[in-house]
Amino acid sequence: MRRVDRSWGGSSLLEFSVLASGSSGNALYIRSNQTQILLDAGISGKQLQQRLQQSTGVSLDGLDALLLTHEHIDHVRGLRQVIKQSRAQIYTTEGTWNQVGTPVEPDLKGREVHTVKAGQAFSVGNILVTPFAVSHDAEEPVAYRFDSEGSSLTVATDLGYVSDSIKEVIAGCQSYVFESNHDVNMLRAGRYPWNIKRRILGDKGHLSNIDAAIALADLLGTREVDVYLAHLSEENNQPDLAELTVSSVLREIKDSYGDQVRLHRTGRHQATALHSL
Repeated sequence: MRRVDRSWGGSSLLEFSVLASGSSGNALYIRSNQTQILLDAGISGKQLQQRLQQSTGVSLDGLDALLLTHEHIDHVRGLRQVIKQSRAQIYTTEGTWNQVGTPVEPDLKGREVHTVKAGQAFSVGNILVTPFAVSHDAEEPVAYRFDSEGSSLTVATDLGYVSDSIKEVIAGCQSYVFESNHDVNMLRAGRYPWNIKRRILGDKGHLSNIDAAIALADLLGTREVDVYLAHLSEENNQPDLAELTVSSVLREIKDSYGDQVRLHRTGRHQATALHSL
């Protein structure tokens, strides 16, 4: 029987670390006092193990669940290694599993793959997970909101726009890991071919810095909120520019938003510090 270290405290409030974020790979770790979840596995198993250990002190073999958002390689690169090195239950939409499941099914060794449907919440241990549909160029992509004992986190990346129905699902969270993919001017002037630029700018592409700020303004209540700017383009964005743009647009919408929102960076090569809600 595996030994799972639950020594991080008696509270079921959520903690999380963004292990990797960007077009080269995405993964995020979430835990309560009872449950450990990995959201996406877009870097190698070795990198996941190293970053988990460095940022949280845990390892892959303690995971209870692996949730997938969609099938793009920067979200599933390490899928097979995670399945082999952990006993995590797999949660994914049918469309995503149709794209990634066949090569890894022999490694499941009898584990059930749980089908996720947008709008149908489910529990993993004492964490309530609410998947919601997003507009992206994948077969059946979703993003997720996580709730436990009054603490709440939404992870929303890889979407072309934030619809009113999404805003209803994710409004009022304490923390957001939110896409701020590109600066529109940098993208338009950059070296990408036009068909790629059109994809990124389209409804099934990625949020710009300005798009992110406008959407966030509709989600804020009156309390302070932590926002991790995620999935920044290495080619068409810069961390300083993303922070400045999001902060400036929020202040233009309502001056108090500039102080209410605490912005944080994520990166490709290093996990963020463990954040407690």
